[in-house]
Amino acid sequence: MAATAAHAARNSADKIDPSRASAALERWRRAVADSMGGDPGAPLDQPDRRLLMLRIFGGTRRLGELCVTHPDAAAIALMDGASPVLAEAARDLTALDRGVGGPEALHAALAPIKNRVDVAIAIAELSGQWSVADATAARVDFAERMVETGIRWLVRAAVKRGELAVEDPDNFLRGVFIVAGGDFAHEDLSPHGPLDLVILYAEDAFKGQAARGADRIFVRIGAEIREAFEGKTGDHQLYALRTPLGSGVGGAGFADNAARVKATAAGPQAEALKMWLGGARVVAGDRTAGGVFLEEMEEVVWGENPIPSEALNALAEASDADPRSVFRKAADICRVTIGGLRPVFRTASARQIFETAASSRLLARDVARRLVAGEELAHVAVARMQMIKGSCTVEVEREDEKSALARLCGFADYEGLDAALKGAQTDAANTVKRLTGGIQAEIALYRSGSEDGDAGKLEDLGFLNGAVLSAAIDDWTRSARGIAGSQKFSALAPGLLTAFGETQHPDDAVRLFDKLLDAGGDKHDVFAMMRDNAYQRDGLVDAFGSFGSVIEPLLNTEEGAEIILDRPGAETPQSGGEWLARFTPPALKGNDALKELAAWRRDAIARIAFSAASGATNFDAAVDALDAIHMRTLTDVFEVARKLAPKDEAGAGDKIALHVFEAEGPHLPGVATYLGFIAQDADNEGNEAFAKRYLATLSDLDDGVFAILPDASHRPSGVSGTLAPAAAAFKSYVQSEAVAHEQIMLARGRVIAGENKIAEQAQDALRTAVAGARRADILFRDLDRARAQRMRREKATSDWDIDRIEGGRTDVELVISTLIYKHASAHPFVQDTHPAEALVAMARSGLITEDAAQSLASARAFWARLQLVRALSGWADPTRTPVRKRFGELIARAAGVQKFEQVRPMMRGYADEVSRSYAQLVLGRPCLGAMPQAAH
Repeated sequence: MAATAAHAARNSADKIDPSRASAALERWRRAVADSMGGDPGAPLDQPDRRLLMLRIFGGTRRLGELCVTHPDAAAIALMDGASPVLAEAARDLTALDRGVGGPEALHAALAPIKNRVDVAIAIAELSGQWSVADATAARVDFAERMVETGIRWLVRAAVKRGELAVEDPDNFLRGVFIVAGGDFAHEDLSPHGPLDLVILYAEDAFKGQAARGADRIFVRIGAEIREAFEGKTGDHQLYALRTPLGSGVGGAGFADNAARVKATAAGPQAEALKMWLGGARVVAGDRTAGGVFLEEMEEVVWGENPIPSEALNALAEASDADPRSVFRKAADICRVTIGGLRPVFRTASARQIFETAASSRLLARDVARRLVAGEELAHVAVARMQMIKGSCTVEVEREDEKSALARLCGFADYEGLDAALKGAQTDAANTVKRLTGGIQAEIALYRSGSEDGDAGKLEDLGFLNGAVLSAAIDDWTRSARGIAGSQKFSALAPGLLTAFGETQHPDDAVRLFDKLLDAGGDKHDVFAMMRDNAYQRDGLVDAFGSFGSVIEPLLNTEEGAEIILDRPGAETPQSGGEWLARFTPPALKGNDALKELAAWRRDAIARIAFSAASGATNFDAAVDALDAIHMRTLTDVFEVARKLAPKDEAGAGDKIALHVFEAEGPHLPGVATYLGFIAQDADNEGNEAFAKRYLATLSDLDDGVFAILPDASHRPSGVSGTLAPAAAAFKSYVQSEAVAHEQIMLARGRVIAGENKIAEQAQDALRTAVAGARRADILFRDLDRARAQRMRREKATSDWDIDRIEGGRTDVELVISTLIYKHASAHPFVQDTHPAEALVAMARSGLITEDAAQSLASARAFWARLQLVRALSGWADPTRTPVRKRFGELIARAAGVQKFEQVRPMMRGYADEVSRSYAQLVLGRPCLGAMPQAAH
């Protein structure tokens, strides 16, 4: 009975009673006056400051005691902020650098410093001067200083006693470091922790006898640092300590060999340790050795054996009384799953992780905001609990403590605080559940589980008419097996329809596959070619689904079908010259010469497109081949037009030369062809009639993607002038009438058809464009003004508008053309060769740097490959027509990268490089980067 009465008396004396706050405030004021040599008076009598101190004395137990014990620290923090107190505490810690004694002495030295810091940070946080993030950051910073002081104190003592032998007495922590995890590593620390840490030392840190006894010594140091921070029974904790390596009882697990920890983490059943180390950082000791250790651990944590999903599920399902635990789970899951690719997630605080995940679209922004708000509320509640009790606690049970906690957190009663915490925890638990599989479970609801013949599911794959396709599939199956229903299509060609559905034009792919089945006949087992492991499958699927309209002519003949069905070999041409040598144009005899030429061109383009799509040739070779095919077509049509000229045009074709402008890049299908005529004399009627007939013949040669789009507008007097001016008139146009852009185009003009005499005259007329008719600087100024007007008038609709974006295909051709214009008079060779070879020649002559030449050549080839894919596929922009999986892979292959997501960064990189080259080489602006400026 007496014992019960004594216990009740202790509880009554220990009870938090707001009515005692006024008397405690007066005692504190007297203590402040004694400590500071006088009462500050008015600065402490402001109503908001008095109310804050009343809350502290009437709502906390341990914090109120510390304010009375260290009255000057509380007064300074209240009037001037926490910074002066923290600065003084940092100086006091520095003064302990040569301290001696055991863990009791260390605890006695650290305790008053820690108490003053707790008072200052608590007042700054409760008064609203500091946010939760500011307070936790200050606590972590000071905890690091204390841990550094503690490890130096204890290791120095062991060295002085002769237990550890070191080579350099002034660097006795060489190879010794402390790795922290949990709240300590992530700047989420509460006033009393816990501190998650482990002391590690390198194997070669100690030599001889010391190396053999290091394990024993550091186990004792681990026990001592725990005793110094947690104190003995009856002492107030500075911090509670935890370790990932053991129970911590008697210091077990607080210190270990770094190599042994690495081996343990790399072994089986070590997922918890790996997750802890994945978010750890070095907080004290030899930070160089610690950094090397964590770099080595990166391969263990994020390497070939990633943390399994079972470990994440176990983490998500673990229960904890800490109100912050569910928010820590969400943050830890992000650290583990994303930290390998985004190191910023590894040691960031929970709130920073949620905000970064939202900005990276890994979490919805509203979800991230709720998580941040809920985590801050939970942290505030725990911090106030520890202020009340003065220990590392996460729960309150007594009614007086619950009421005090509610008041400190800004709630009218504990029920309101508890409801708010539980609501935030429930919301966070839902997020954790979705992060560990809820989203995938939702996605699974939308997956198709039906057979290939289901019309609705075929339409889900991207086909327009599932019913028609389903009937076609049944026909294919019957024709393949002979007995209806004896075999499903999925067994004949597993996954083929899904592969077709992943192409850009799935209906074209199916239609062409149907034609291939008809063309293959009994000679080929087409279904065997379309199985998963068949070498032709991927090439056929990509070709049919991406370039189907271009490749279709091959399926109209038995010979073309054999090209598709046969395995490509080393005989596949790899350049424009090889294609022309292998597939020579027709002889151009008779009235059907144009039809034969059109058929040859259509067949050649289809072969090249199929070879590029199937991978038999690369896209650079395809660009070169299509350019060569186009130029040969222009020349041959000119010859046919001369041979088939009517009587009123007799002889006109013999006196006209045809030239093309190459300033707009390679001549690919669907792209305008800029050309012109130069006549030997001024016989306008015959010359004009021949030129018009030639242009009409080109326009009528073919249609669709195979159409040729001639443009002869760049001539004297523009579209209203004569089509075939005399050589003298053309020279006059070059010298006086041609605008800046036309001057640059003329620099890359090339005669491709005509009798020798007029061809030489035409070539001479074109060369006058680079004979110094204008000063280059004036021309480039006019050119830049025209370019700026064009970019304002024809704004790019997206990054994929490669002809209009700054630094795109048009700009790289413009830079190359201006270089040719500037240097062709001294080096005529650059006008008569491929642009890449011209750039190399200019670099070899010292006119531009080798880096600039290589950069421009690479950019030109890059844009040409993208232009080719867009032209052959009929695709323009992902904002209007989203890119499907297989077509994205085809674009990536053309761009020279692994994934479609990497294409746009490559485009921006090349665009930036071309823009810099334009500024330096065309406008003559100085180089601002590390690359040396090109010579002029």
